[in-house]
Amino acid sequence: MLNLINRSQKPFVLIKAGVGMLETEPVNSAEQIAAVERLAREIWVEHHTPIIGREQVDYMLARFQSAAAIARQIADGHEYYILVRAGAAAGYLAIVPDHVDGALMLSKIYVRHALRGAGIGCAALDFVEKLCRARHLHKIWLMVNRHNITSIAWYERMGFVKVKPIIQDIGGGYLTDDFRMEKRVSKNIE
Repeated sequence: MLNLINRSQKPFVLIKAGVGMLETEPVNSAEQIAAVERLAREIWVEHHTPIIGREQVDYMLARFQSAAAIARQIADGHEYYILVRAGAAAGYLAIVPDHVDGALMLSKIYVRHALRGAGIGCAALDFVEKLCRARHLHKIWLMVNRHNITSIAWYERMGFVKVKPIIQDIGGGYLTDDFRMEKRVSKNIE
């Protein structure tokens, strides 16, 4: 189990999950970035290999979820958070605010396999929606592989709708075959 590395970094945000409380730890340090890299490898290999194959998973991890790539993304304005339950990393998420379009891109939201179904994803999405409202943004959008039917179904249950299919060349001879999905966020804080 991946344990928290640096609890001295605040702010932690406590949110209710199905079982217990969930904390969101902002990722800033090299230790935290390394923890996200390890989580990404564990989760992506398990979840994405059956969908896109191990070679593309390895390519995407090296290009987009290596420690160096995560550090570059953070420097460019991405915000990463480790999802912490009972003192251990349960998953992670990443967002990119776009104040020009009044939107927030949910770049990543991943929960460890053994902890799925415990309300962690729902609690993490609630956290993202609250960030969206606090920043006066009106929608959340994301990209999801068109063959990732379990994630698409979850996003739809959470209120996202498919907007359009998008195929992108990500280099290395690979394409992503995604849906763009969006969710409007009400201005009311509940």
